[in-house]
Amino acid sequence: MEAKYTIGYIDEDPNEVSTYTRRLRNYGFNVIGFNFEKGMSFNQLMTQVYEANDIDLLMIDFNLKGSNIVAFDGDAVESDFYDKKPRFPHIIFTSDTEYAEEFVEDLKIIFDKEDVFEDEETIQKFVRMLEKSILQYRNHIERKKTLISELLIKGEKEGLNSSEENSLISLQRELSDLDKTKKQEIPEKLISLETLENLSKTRKEAEVFLQSLIEKSKKK
Repeated sequence: MEAKYTIGYIDEDPNEVSTYTRRLRNYGFNVIGFNFEKGMSFNQLMTQVYEANDIDLLMIDFNLKGSNIVAFDGDAVESDFYDKKPRFPHIIFTSDTEYAEEFVEDLKIIFDKEDVFEDEETIQKFVRMLEKSILQYRNHIERKKTLISELLIKGEKEGLNSSEENSLISLQRELSDLDKTKKQEIPEKLISLETLENLSKTRKEAEVFLQSLIEKSKKK
């Protein structure tokens, strides 16, 4: 089956990554792992994660330090990732859910590795959850992008009232907050009360950024 989505799987054991690459391949997912080296820092791992621009969902093993390769567990990864990309779909994928529940704030994102592959019905439920999470995120971006585009076009043609100007600025900030790791974003000065008069130029520049946010979904 051709992969519809790509999952980034954070696990220090390459055999585990290979196992779930095989298990999820037949359900339309391509699974990619990350490079682990003994003694590597938290920042070295997270740099890899944030540079993985092609993933649609992040799957995090909880017990990362069990093999004495790194000195941190999946809860630290999840916390940092949530702060930087709060709406991006991600789950904790572990063989010890009870232990993980002591450290992970959102229990809904914790899934047992073996339970979800117990039988075909359970697998299908897990797969639907993954797909729904991915599509919800894409649709969220698409809605914001559409609203911004509509406001920019209206402003260029007939002008915006104060409420619409404020909505445009708020939407810009909301999109920027979806991914705080990116350097390429709409600068604060690009859409502001002072630059709304030049909406023709603003719309062209903003659309470059907006399109980059949804370019993967456009390819599907």
